[in-house]
Amino acid sequence: MVSACISSIESGLIRSGSGVPLMRMFVATMMLALIGGGAASGQDVGASSRLELDTRPTKVTAYRGRAWVERSVSRTMEPGLYKLVFSNLPPRWQPDSIQARVSDSATVLGIDTMSRRVTMPPSNMKELVEVVEAARRSVQAAKDGLAVTDASIAYVQTMMSKAAVGEQQHAGTTSLDVDSIERQMDYFSEKMRTLLDSRLGGSEKLVSATRALEVAESDLKQAGGASRTERSAVVEISVHAAGEIDATLGYLVTKANWEPRYDIRGDLDGRSLSLEYGAEIMQQSGEDWTDVTLVLSTAQPSQSANPPTIYPVYVDVYVPREAQVDSMIGGGGGRGSRSKAAPPRSAGMDLESYGRGAEVRSGGTSVTFTLPRRMTVETDSDSGRRTRIAEFEADVDFTFVAVPAMTEQVYLRGRFANASEYQLLPGRAGIFMGGDYVGPTQLGGTAPGAKMELFFGADPSLEATRTMLTKSTGTTGVFGGWTTTSYRYVVKIDNASSRPVKMELWDRRPVSRSEEIEVSVLDPSMPLSTDAAYVSEGLSQGLLRWDLTVPANRTGDDAFTVTYDLEIERKDGVEMTPIPE
Repeated sequence: MVSACISSIESGLIRSGSGVPLMRMFVATMMLALIGGGAASGQDVGASSRLELDTRPTKVTAYRGRAWVERSVSRTMEPGLYKLVFSNLPPRWQPDSIQARVSDSATVLGIDTMSRRVTMPPSNMKELVEVVEAARRSVQAAKDGLAVTDASIAYVQTMMSKAAVGEQQHAGTTSLDVDSIERQMDYFSEKMRTLLDSRLGGSEKLVSATRALEVAESDLKQAGGASRTERSAVVEISVHAAGEIDATLGYLVTKANWEPRYDIRGDLDGRSLSLEYGAEIMQQSGEDWTDVTLVLSTAQPSQSANPPTIYPVYVDVYVPREAQVDSMIGGGGGRGSRSKAAPPRSAGMDLESYGRGAEVRSGGTSVTFTLPRRMTVETDSDSGRRTRIAEFEADVDFTFVAVPAMTEQVYLRGRFANASEYQLLPGRAGIFMGGDYVGPTQLGGTAPGAKMELFFGADPSLEATRTMLTKSTGTTGVFGGWTTTSYRYVVKIDNASSRPVKMELWDRRPVSRSEEIEVSVLDPSMPLSTDAAYVSEGLSQGLLRWDLTVPANRTGDDAFTVTYDLEIERKDGVEMTPIPE
C-alpha cells in the first residue's frame, strides 16, 4: 500500500514538472507519516474516540461583573484522536471566550460548542403515574359496586313479582294469608330501601372517583416533559504518547462579582488599630462553585484575539460660526473669568466635607488575590459569601475634631499608613472602637505605605458649643463712610473624660468677594494653627483652626474656652449678603 502510494505520488510530481530532489523529499516525508500513523495504536486514521466527562468548576478567577471558570480533568489515554465532551455548562457562559489546554503529551486540535433543547421527565413522574393508576382502580371499583347493587335490585324486583303472582291465586278466597303478605311486603320494602341507599352512595363514589381520575390525568398531562437547554463543549485532542493527560476547559461567565469588605477596630489607649481585609463574592452564573480554588482580581479580562484598529486623525483651521462668536462676546470676561451668576463656595460646605473621610484615589496595574483555602459559592444565593484576605495592624495618630458651628458632637479621627503589602481597594468598611460598633464608612483605594484617614464616630464624653456673646454696629473712618459690625464669639469645650485630649477646633469667618467689604479676626484667646497645609489652603478660605490639648475633667463653668472677635466693615450704602451667626 505504501509503495503504491509512493509510485502514484512520484508519477504525479514528475508529470507536473517538479525536480527530482524535491520529489524524493516529499515522498520520504509522506512515507514516514504513513508508517508512523499505521504503527501508532491500531486506531483508524481520522477516527476519534468520544469521551463524556463528568466535570465541575475547579478554579475560579472572579472579576468585577464576570468570572473566569476552569474545569480540569485527568485521564489515562493511549495515543490517538479523542473528543472530550464537557457537559452541563452554565446558562450565563460566553461561548466565544472558551479556551482549552492539555498537558505536553497532547495537542488541542479544535473546540466546538453546542446548545440543544432537551426534554426531561419531571422528577415526580413515578408518583404522578401511580396516582393515575390508583384513581383508575377507584373508578373501576365504584363501577363494580354499582353493578353488584343493580343486580341485587333486579333480583329483589324479580322475587317481588313472583311473590305477587303466587298470592294472586288466593285472592278472594279463604286461603289468602294476609299476615304472610304483610311480612313479605315489609321484607321487600326494607331490602329495596337498603339497596337503593347503597346505589346512591355507589353513584356518589363513582362521580368522586371519576373526578379524581380526571384531575390525576390532567396533572400527568400538564407535567409532561420539562425542557431545558443543554450546553456543552467538545475539545478534540491528539495524544502523542500514552499516559496521564491533564485537560482544562476555561470560559467566562457573567453575573459574577466581588467587592472588598473591611472591619477596622481602633484602640484609643494603645493608639493603634487592626484592619481585616475581606471580600464578599456573589454569583448568579447558573452553576455552583463547590470547593474551588478562588482567585480575586481587579483586572478586566479581554478575550478578543484581535487588537483594536487605530484610525488617522485630521486637523484643519477652525472657522467659528457667527452664533458662537456672538455668544463669546456677550459672555464677557477673558479666559478663566468667573461668571457672576455662579454661586460662591461657602465655608460651611468645606466644614461639612471635612467631617467625612478623605477620598484617596489609586490607579496602576490590577491586583490579584489567591485565597489560601478552597471556597464554595452557590449560584443564585440570597446573600454573598464573605471571606478573609488578610489582616494587619498599624500605629494611629488619633485626634479629636470639633466643628461647633455645625454640631456639638466631637469626632475622633485616625491617621495611619497602609502597613500591609496589599493594595486596599475602595469598599465598605465597618468601624469599631474597642468592642463597640461605631458605624459604616467608605474606604478609599490605598497603596501599600500610603497614608489613610478615618473617623471613628463621636465621643459622648466630649462636647463643643459656639456662642455669640455680643454684636454691635457703628460708623468708622475720620469722616465716616464705613459701617462696622463687631461680633464676639466664645467656644466652650467640655471634656468629661479622665484623660486630656488632643483636638483640632474648627470654625469659620466670612470671606469677602468685594473690595467694599473687609473681614477681620481680632484678639483670639488662643493662636491659630501653624500647620503648613492649613496656612496655605484653609486659612485663605476663611477656615479657622486651633490645635489644642483639652485638659481632663473640664466641664460646665470650668469648661475649656476659646474666644475671638469678628469685625466686618463695609462702605456706606453697600448691602451685604446675610451671614450665618
